[in-house]
Amino acid sequence: MKGLIHITIFMFVHLAFCQADYGTPTNEDLPEILDGKRRIIEVMHFPKINDPVKIDDRYFWKHATAILCKESEITITEYGAYLYYNNTWNLRKKYPLKDLDKTFGTAKAFMEQGEPYTWAENWRVDNRLFGGWALWYFIGTTKEGEVVCGYETIHTTSNVLN
Repeated sequence: MKGLIHITIFMFVHLAFCQADYGTPTNEDLPEILDGKRRIIEVMHFPKINDPVKIDDRYFWKHATAILCKESEITITEYGAYLYYNNTWNLRKKYPLKDLDKTFGTAKAFMEQGEPYTWAENWRVDNRLFGGWALWYFIGTTKEGEVVCGYETIHTTSNVLN
């Protein structure tokens, strides 16, 4: 019996200290990879606050992501997403550039000036219901050789719509 009590206490302590603190990011909390780069690529999520729907045993946070640069032509050199937890942005995934062409409709990761590129089904899917923050980022080079960036957060909630 004494061993069972110790195991139970250990499990509760372990769970209390190992869970991520999702928190809410501020503008000062940006990933280092974006430091020193001019932000000229516009990144937009629709909706910006994203509530899930439940289909069978899975949750879908359905949203679209668009990118646009009014100022210049851009060749994207890197893009991906961070998740915010434990009071910092943590890299979730850096995507292969070939995926940009497939999902956003670019050609060889090239963005024409003033042309919007949209990933209409940029959905988060999980069998667990939890909200949080993500930050999508894009790094590219202008035709003049300047390395620039764009980024935007999206807030996913645990407020099931159906």
